[in-house]
Amino acid sequence: MWFEITAALLLQLLVLLYVYLTYRYRYWLRHGVVYVKPSLLLGNLGSLLRMQCTSAHMIQAIYNYPEAEDQPFVGIYLFHRPALLLRDPELIKRVLTKDFPKFSNRFSNSDYFGDPLTSRNLFFLKNPYWKEIRFKLTPFFTSGKLKQMCSLIEEVGLNLNEYLLKMPLNSDNSFQLELKELCSLYTTDVIANVAFGIQANSFKYPNGEFRHNGREIFRFSTSRALNLGVVFFLPYLVPYLRPKVIPTKQTEFLRSTMNRILKEREKSGIKRHDLIDILIEFKNQTKNQPRQDDLKFEGDLLVAQAAIFFLAGFESTSTTMSFALYELAKHPEMQERLRKEICDTLNESRGEISQQIIESLEYMQMIIDETLRLYPPLPFLDRECSLPKGQSYSLEPFHSFSIPAGMPVYTPVYALHMDPKYFPQPHEFQPERFSLERKKLITPYTYMPFGLGPHACIGERFAMLQTKIGLLNFLRNHRVAMGEKSVKSIKLDPKALILQSQGGIHLSIIRDPLKY
Repeated sequence: MWFEITAALLLQLLVLLYVYLTYRYRYWLRHGVVYVKPSLLLGNLGSLLRMQCTSAHMIQAIYNYPEAEDQPFVGIYLFHRPALLLRDPELIKRVLTKDFPKFSNRFSNSDYFGDPLTSRNLFFLKNPYWKEIRFKLTPFFTSGKLKQMCSLIEEVGLNLNEYLLKMPLNSDNSFQLELKELCSLYTTDVIANVAFGIQANSFKYPNGEFRHNGREIFRFSTSRALNLGVVFFLPYLVPYLRPKVIPTKQTEFLRSTMNRILKEREKSGIKRHDLIDILIEFKNQTKNQPRQDDLKFEGDLLVAQAAIFFLAGFESTSTTMSFALYELAKHPEMQERLRKEICDTLNESRGEISQQIIESLEYMQMIIDETLRLYPPLPFLDRECSLPKGQSYSLEPFHSFSIPAGMPVYTPVYALHMDPKYFPQPHEFQPERFSLERKKLITPYTYMPFGLGPHACIGERFAMLQTKIGLLNFLRNHRVAMGEKSVKSIKLDPKALILQSQGGIHLSIIRDPLKY
């Protein structure tokens, strides 16, 4: 009896769920929008959640949906929730820049109480807090600050060069290394030194606290992949599933370390013109100001800004450097041209390194730009319609549909970079795309490795400076070649939300000093 009643109730619930989902999955049909057919329950996220492909390739497949070829956008479903994937550069420009106030927040979200250093940092904060903190942190990246940073970065670059020179050589004057980890040692030391005034000494202590904890945060397991999938695609489930971008142990490390540095710097009164100085000034300027909100510029809010600069600063740059070296190993003629440019520049400057000298390396800039086209650190940008509830954003003249408040909107960065309409032969590594003459011909809003508009990466110029100094010091005494463990083509890790090479990047490094 009870079994029959329970079975009948379950059947009714399943029928109701099916009817509900069927209705929800006709949302785009009702609004006359071309959409990618969803699967039951998972919508269009099935391949990502099953880790059959990366987020970059999932979104690229949606972008290339045959029926949407001539459409400015395509409808998708995040489980049962409708969302938009933008395809037209002019529409992308409207969302990211022209009408930014109406799309000022990211759709992604994190657990405010369980993941405080993620939810309070500049990447995840919502307006108006985001705008206020971004304004306060911008002075860290002025031209004057970057000029001061250059010598500090070069100190670490010389450590990278010295580390390589100490490596034992095989009979052919070479040695083998995994490049992603090597580049992470360099970028970890740069961020620790430039932003926090700490000597992490990662080359000497590759398992030191900074490098160990940074490595753990970007170690992508199945559970971590699912957590990040919730944060970026299903944030309304965050209060229930409590995913963490920064794990508990790493949160405690960053909190204790940053609080100690802040306390010591306040007590000593020493000025290094770094991020810590700006955070202390930030705190002092606002501690006596009455506020009508609950955002206090102290504690985890300050630590969160330091944490995001540490994490974003070392990971994205080390990834870009290692991908660039991989492509140079595959294209020795490009590598020789770049090394000649470095040699000529060092000859002219008599070995001196300055911001002006670094910025004069035109071919290196082209190499990095093309690397970022093939391997953008974050393969998509997420926004939500930030209008008040009940209002909507008209997509005229592109379409009669209006985006309702709260709807997620995605810009497919990787897919745009790989679209042959904008970048012919997109799978080929062609730095000449970014020569001074041809760069002007690139369709606006089709190339955005650091994002575009007011929400673009605040540290773009710093990342470029750090990457160039790292590559210069790597190539001044060494060149790279394909080795025994090198793969013919990069396979991206499906567990990693950001672009990472599965299994690392293994290359042969050959001792070959430039003569200058």
